[in-house]
Amino acid sequence: MRPIAPIILKLALALLLLVPVGGCGFKDIDKRFFVVGTGIDLSGNEEKPYRLTIQLAIPSPKIEPGTSKFQYETIDAISIAEGLRMLKAYVDKELDFGHCRIFIIGESLARKNITSVLDWMVRRRDIQLVANMAIGKPDAASVLKIKPISEQYPGNALLLSFGADGTESSYNYAESLSGFSRRLTEKGLDPALAIVKGDKNKGYIINEIALMDKQKIKLVLSPDEAQMFNQLASRFTKSSMHGIYRHDGIVVAINQLHSRFRIENQDAQHLIKVNIRMKTVIEESSSSLMEKDLKPVEAKLEKSYEAEATKLLAKIQKANVDPLGFGLRYLAMNPGEGSWDNWQRIYPDASFKVNVRLIIEGTGLIW
Repeated sequence: MRPIAPIILKLALALLLLVPVGGCGFKDIDKRFFVVGTGIDLSGNEEKPYRLTIQLAIPSPKIEPGTSKFQYETIDAISIAEGLRMLKAYVDKELDFGHCRIFIIGESLARKNITSVLDWMVRRRDIQLVANMAIGKPDAASVLKIKPISEQYPGNALLLSFGADGTESSYNYAESLSGFSRRLTEKGLDPALAIVKGDKNKGYIINEIALMDKQKIKLVLSPDEAQMFNQLASRFTKSSMHGIYRHDGIVVAINQLHSRFRIENQDAQHLIKVNIRMKTVIEESSSSLMEKDLKPVEAKLEKSYEAEATKLLAKIQKANVDPLGFGLRYLAMNPGEGSWDNWQRIYPDASFKVNVRLIIEGTGLIW
């Protein structure tokens, strides 16, 4: 006679296979709404201070310029997490942030306090740390609702503005969520974000940079200052500079740029020395320049750049922010418990010395 125990075991396993799996949290792709852009503003209501706007991608069979489709949902809430939970009542599919690569913070919120925004972002497991951060002007919702006529699929235009696959602008400042989070918590290194504005509902203008302390905006750089800041920070080397030589304007394209700095103590006065080396090519000139005439032009441009860079560094210092990481370098070279307190006393009174070595490699196709 065959033992009965193995037969019972086989029957039990067969019954288990027939039981439907009810605890699985995965949803099919056609039952999910992909969030491709998120904007966070102040609502103006003290009871519900946050205004959350999400940009939802609508699948389309066509991938052509101007055919991208969106759905926008906006809600005011007491917190960002609560607002997102309430937004689920507005849609028929599960919200998925796995493809959200751009987060826009409204200018009014960025001028007040952004710590709660960052806290929500870094805690959510479905938000990518490589997502781009920016500030929307005048607010995040209006920036997200711009629909460029060149956009091929949802969220593509704004993403290309910050990624290396699209435009390469020397005025832009691309910052990821991980980098922004680090700068908000790292002593001696303050955050900076690009400011995004609309261009009459046809596209985006990104040519300003907001410098922040650990909570809010302290200084906004103009387009010319933003370009020089990127050069000093070695963020973007392919840019240009303008100068005057013999009362005529001249523009050179910067092909290579390297910047280094060190902090010295000279006669009880701290000096921050910034050394810049760049290789350029003449891009535009009002007068005819020959190869033999380039040395005086180089010297003139060097002096001009040194003066402008020193002026910008002093302006950043006056705003009491340190986005270039001078304090972080000081802490690395002077470890100890009192180093941070010492640097906070040193930085406001430190002097800057900028040394530029500019080489013009050619005059373009005209010689």
